Amino acid sequence: MNGFGLKKSLLFLLCSATVFHAVAQDCTINRETDLFTKETRLSSGFFDLSGASVTVDADKKEVDILFSFKTNRCFDDGCTATIYFAGTKSKLLLRNAGTMNCEGLFHFIFRNAVAVNYQLKKLATAKISHIVFTDRDQKSIPVNLDEPMQLKFMQAVDCVSKEAVKLLQ
Repeated sequence: MNGFGLKKSLLFLLCSATVFHAVAQDCTINRETDLFTKETRLSSGFFDLSGASVTVDADKKEVDILFSFKTNRCFDDGCTATIYFAGTKSKLLLRNAGTMNCEGLFHFIFRNAVAVNYQLKKLATAKISHIVFTDRDQKSIPVNLDEPMQLKFMQAVDCVSKEAVKLLQ
């Protein structure tokens, strides 16, 4: 390898390490221990998307991605969310896994297991361009994610799902 190629390779490795280090540093998770059960609960805390807020929570049993809409919408177990991934025609359809409510709360709930669920892993590793939620009245609610929102969402899902696996040990 000539001197120029070596410099280029070293520069690439340095830049990659810097980006990886910056992403790894932002992995802040709130930890709470229940006073009665002594179980640990993890949370990314709420952050804003366009038209909704989201938090990623986990305990020993499950990983819960909770969307909270700024307007009161009714959701039940028949309501869906279609997730569109950026740069592809790939999409994912998930049902509301929470209880029936008219407070604008929509849940994606995944079982916490040693092997991370495929759908949860996809949410942690692929950028989402937008999500279209359908409420109980069959009205569509689009949530668009710009680049910073995409990265924040992926990072929150990735951090919490990786830490959730450690709760099983």
